[in-house]
Amino acid sequence: MNDQDFKKIFSAHRVDIPDEGFSERIIRQLPERKSILPQIVVVVFTIAGLTITFAIQGVTPLIEQFNSLITSVSRMQIPSPVSIITYISALALTGIIGFSVAHADAV
Repeated sequence: MNDQDFKKIFSAHRVDIPDEGFSERIIRQLPERKSILPQIVVVVFTIAGLTITFAIQGVTPLIEQFNSLITSVSRMQIPSPVSIITYISALALTGIIGFSVAHADAV
């Protein structure tokens, strides 16, 4: 059997049930949308923390660690733990900000 056969079977045996406002009553009983404030707070404080860190340390150490990681991997060497931690931290921060923005959009 293919999709067309299933569509023929189901359309031949279709039964319409009157709604009588049931859908609207269900929609009214759903909980209110949640506040996006927690996601905004996460994004603002993450960006503030990064800004303060870069103001104190500068961007150079971060770039050096990424460069070290890329160089080690391209030479088939084991990268330093600091480079790996820096890379994982950058991925985590990107994920946190991305999740917060996407979740705030969905709410």
